[in-house]
Parts: sequence; C-alpha cells; structure tokens
Amino acid sequence: PIRLGLALNFSVFYYEVMNNHKQACELGEQALSDALEKIDDVDEETFRDAKSIIELLKENLSLWKEEEEGQQVDDL
Repeated sequence: PIRLGLALNFSVFYYEVMNNHKQACELGEQALSDALEKIDDVDEETFRDAKSIIELLKENLSLWKEEEEGQQVDDL
C-alpha cells in the first residue's frame, strides 16, 4: 500500500502542480494495473488498505479523463 499511495500522490502532483495531465494519467493507470495484478497475493489487512487507495486512483482517473474529454469538445 505504501508504493500505491506514493503513486496516487505523485499522479495528483503531476496533474495539479505540474499541470501534466498525460503523465498523471499514465502513472495512475500503471499503478492501478500493477496493484490489480498483485492484489490476490496480499493478506486481508493489506488488501483493505490497498482497496481504498485503488478506489481513489480509479476515481481520479475517471475525473481526469472526463475533464480531458470536456476540454477536447471545447476546443472544437
């Protein structure tokens, strides 16, 4: 969960501070993919911790992609 939490924070940093939306999404998607691959190999306590971070990552990615799609429509 520590690495997953760092990835969440780092992706938010890229999105909010660096204004690099593409890098934020790539980092978030990679962290999510890595976590889902390993989720079956962890104990119950680690699973609970990781699950909440995974949900936050999914929520962020969903919001970011919606914003990106909205901006593309505005550009037309």
